[in-house]
This record gives sequence, C-alpha cells and structure tokens, in this order.
Amino acid sequence: MESMVIRQIITKFAAAKVYIMSVILDLKQNFTQPLTAEYSITDDMLASVENTLVKGGQLTASVTAQQAPEGLRLTIHTAGKAVVECDRCLDDMEVDIDTTNSLSVQTADRFEDADDIIYVEKSQKELDLWPMVYDFIVLALPVTHVHPEGQCNKEMAEKLSQYIV
Repeated sequence: MESMVIRQIITKFAAAKVYIMSVILDLKQNFTQPLTAEYSITDDMLASVENTLVKGGQLTASVTAQQAPEGLRLTIHTAGKAVVECDRCLDDMEVDIDTTNSLSVQTADRFEDADDIIYVEKSQKELDLWPMVYDFIVLALPVTHVHPEGQCNKEMAEKLSQYIV
C-alpha cells in the first residue's frame, strides 16, 4: 500500500539498463498515527548500484513512520533473497535476508555523527530512505558467502582442490 507520504520512485534508463530508485518520505506530514508502506526491490534495482556485494535479488521493504518524543521514528523491515557472489567458486548464490532496523529523524541546526539518528534541516521537506534501506540489506549479509558443501561450481572446485593442501 503506497501513500503520498512515503512513495517509491523508480527511474529506468532503458538504453543503459540503469535504475535509479528512491523511497521518499514526506517530512511535512503528521505522523501521530503510524504510517506503513511496502515496496518491492528487484534484481535490476539492486544490480544498478555500483561497487557492491549485492548483484541482485527479490526483496520487500516495509517502512513504518511514527512521531516519537525524540523526533520521527522509522522502522524498516527488509526480507527476501539477495544475490551475491560465492567466495569459493565465484558463481552467484542467493542469501536469505530478514532484518528490522530503526532510525530516528530529527531536525537540527548543526549535524552530528550518530549511528541511528538522521539529522535534517528544519526546512527539508523530503528524505530519501533508499540509501538506508540498501545499507540495511548489505549489513544483513553474512560475512562469508559460500555455497553449501558440494554445491559450488564443479569446475572451479576442481581447480581449487589443486591448490589446497
């Protein structure tokens, strides 16, 4: 269910096969009642991000926004499958993702570093949540990406066995 308060914008440049994705939060709305919006994240959107571990996937992101004493409280739940490269055989493999993260959005005249607080200017009307959603996906990946034993690319496994003592 998409609303005008949180909306997904996907721009596709067909010739370059590039997607630009945004999940825009309208900061000027009243969030006394929780507002939840759900979005699909596809292979093309994930693959269009440069220099990343995530090569593709099929995920869903659910964003809930509600007013809290410290500012606007965001809860972002992301679930699905991400495609990454196997560290052993270099073939693509799927990794299950299921993560819930919270952030606080606060207005400030000066900005400080904080792990779970996003500072915005009082005059700012919108906030693009896509960079945070994407970061949460990457942070949910396991440290090593390896197929279960026996499922790696056979040719690569044979080559590797020549060098493993």
